Amino acid sequence: MDDNELVAMMMKGDKSAYRVLVERYYRGIIGITRRMGIVNGDGEDIAQDVFVRVWLHRKKWKPNGGATFKTWLYRVAVNRVIDFKRKPRMVEGEDLDTIPDESMSAVEKLAQHQEFQRLRAAIKKLSEQQQVAINLFYDRELSNQEAAMIMGVSVNAMESLLKRARKRLREELKAF
Repeated sequence: MDDNELVAMMMKGDKSAYRVLVERYYRGIIGITRRMGIVNGDGEDIAQDVFVRVWLHRKKWKPNGGATFKTWLYRVAVNRVIDFKRKPRMVEGEDLDTIPDESMSAVEKLAQHQEFQRLRAAIKKLSEQQQVAINLFYDRELSNQEAAMIMGVSVNAMESLLKRARKRLREELKAF
């Protein structure tokens, strides 16, 4: 079933349709939280909170509002991460570890890990909006239009964010 059918069923209280939507998008939301710098169990907490809100406010979803369910859901997730990051915290999280590809040699794994760390360090130097834009476009593979809707900006502003982020990343990576 496609999202529209599942959302229509969920709006009527169908828990099995809701469960399918959770299974379909949970990992994507976890990915967004991680790319936005949320580590440890906080990303899972945010994802669960997003889906609790989806269920509780399911009757408020307006399918003809221009956004797809996925776009709307990812916007809710981005907003929840921003809210979470604004709250004062006692302890900073650790860096996200990578799981290297088992088929590579130890030298290749080390090189991949180092490249990944360089890229992560460069991305952390971007503005929060640029980080979100990079995450939605490259990691979540959303179109400029979908990502712009999630971020609440125009498509031109989204393209500008991506252009500035790419330029800054190139500059940062040359400096390493």
